[in-house]
This record gives sequence, C-alpha cells and structure tokens, in this order.
Amino acid sequence: MADFSVLPLGQTVQLLGEASKGAHLEHDQIANNIANVNTPQFRSSYVDFRSALQDSLGDPPDPDQLAMATDDDRQFAIGDGTPPVPYDPQPQVDTTTQMRADGSNVDIDQQMAQLSENTGYQQTVGQLLQEQYKFIREASTEQPT
Repeated sequence: MADFSVLPLGQTVQLLGEASKGAHLEHDQIANNIANVNTPQFRSSYVDFRSALQDSLGDPPDPDQLAMATDDDRQFAIGDGTPPVPYDPQPQVDTTTQMRADGSNVDIDQQMAQLSENTGYQQTVGQLLQEQYKFIREASTEQPT
C-alpha cells in the first residue's frame, strides 16, 4: 500500500490517505476473523479507524464562546477545542461472548456485512483520492494558451 504521508499535497489528500489506510487495516481484520470462523476459542478483532481519524482532526474551538487565554501549561484551556492526536488505529479484540459451542465469538453473517460495508467505504475513499490527484495534476500541468 502506498504511503501517503510523505506527499505534502494538502490536508484533504492526507486525510483520504489515512482513511484508506484505516479501511485497509479493517479489511485485514475482517479477513482474519472470517478465516478463523471455525477456530475454537477464537476472539474476533476490529479496527476503529473512523474514531482514530476523527481524533486526528481534533475539535475546533466553539466560535460562540470566548476562549480563555493561558500562559502556563498547568492552567486549563477553556473553549479552545481539543488538539489533534496522531493517527494510529490499532486492532482491538472483541471480548463479547457468543452462544457457540466452540467458544468462538465470530458471527460469519455479521463479518460478511462488515466486509461489504468496508469495501464500499474503501472504494469511495479511493475514488475521492483519485479526484484529488486529478485536481493536483490539472493544477500542476501547464496548459497551452
């Protein structure tokens, strides 16, 4: 998979690249769950990349509130929103129990539905990323006058 973080092409391209990376990680987890559907005591896993992506953006300050100025790290910042955190989605194990005789908690129908949803998401992000690259290519290509 291409590493989009090394290309300084703007926040939109970076965000779409990270979304694509997260969808790929989720796809791998779903495939692993499906491959181990009949493994006794297997616990399914997932990647909550959408929340990690949202956290990487941070929350802007509320324009209706006056932000409180701080001059020391020990003071609380009020009305400043939340700062962005690095994007790093990690697989998490689903600890819920299912009523299966082998002790596994993988539901094949649920996994297939998640696979279908994630595939659609990944295709949409890929198309949006293609459009962004098309805009960049058109902007950087010299047009004859």
